[in-house]
Amino acid sequence: MESKGGSILALVGGILQFLTVGFFLILTLWDLIFSAGIWKIMALLWLFFAAIEVVIAIFAITASKWMKERKAVKKGAITALVCGVLGGNIVTLIGGILGIIDAGK
Repeated sequence: MESKGGSILALVGGILQFLTVGFFLILTLWDLIFSAGIWKIMALLWLFFAAIEVVIAIFAITASKWMKERKAVKKGAITALVCGVLGGNIVTLIGGILGIIDAGK
């Protein structure tokens, strides 16, 4: 059985995470252009973590697609759970929990 609720929540969580990281990437690029010294190093570090967050957001959106398919609900739910934990995204985490509950039915 597919998980419509889990899929929607994982999709919303992935999109919100992607938009949030995009906003902070703009601020980071601004900081890289106009800062010097240790602040530039901190901005580069944030840029590295933001790139990881973008990948996590893409996986959360992919997990949402998987939860719509009957054969891949559990795979999508587990992926959404991992993305929710690694990305600190409560919406994606709840979507993964709903997906696991629906995969058991």
